[in-house]
Amino acid sequence: MVLIKRVSIALVAFVFLSSIFVVSARYELRHNVDRIIHSSYELFQQEQRPRVSDVRERFGDKLKQTSPCKDFGCGFEIELSNRLLARVHLAQFTSLKSTFWVRNGTVDENVVEFWTVRADGGGVLAYTDAKYCKGCNDFSSGKSLNIDVSSQAVRKRDAFGFNINCLLVVKGCATASDLLPAILRD
Repeated sequence: MVLIKRVSIALVAFVFLSSIFVVSARYELRHNVDRIIHSSYELFQQEQRPRVSDVRERFGDKLKQTSPCKDFGCGFEIELSNRLLARVHLAQFTSLKSTFWVRNGTVDENVVEFWTVRADGGGVLAYTDAKYCKGCNDFSSGKSLNIDVSSQAVRKRDAFGFNINCLLVVKGCATASDLLPAILRD
């Protein structure tokens, strides 16, 4: 009887602590992904092109340099995924990556990629390519949703309207428009 009582208490404690861990992990993931998207959007909203120091200031040591700097530029990226939640089958695997292409110390382009693995094993991608140029707008769809946005675009906010819930829900997101629904609304 005492053994059953102890095992029951241990099981309840394990379930309780596991629940706290999952809730904390989901909260931290949501917060960090939202910060990446929001920071990428704010950098794009600036009057002038951000400097690499501005990007480093926003993302700190989580920002990784992906290529050495040459005459044609260099890349920096920050990436987050829900790998832990996906491993314990609490969400479909989903990843968000923000890549900055820098030339002469200033950002030329910022690509925010949001992709997921669907329940059937296929993949879906939505991304926004924020270019610091005057006339580069392009909207396309299919299994991927590609949004090219110029610094003069009117609907900049929509281009960064990624559905963060895709990282957190068990069923995940099935289409590119599920990943980036804001751009398709009118």
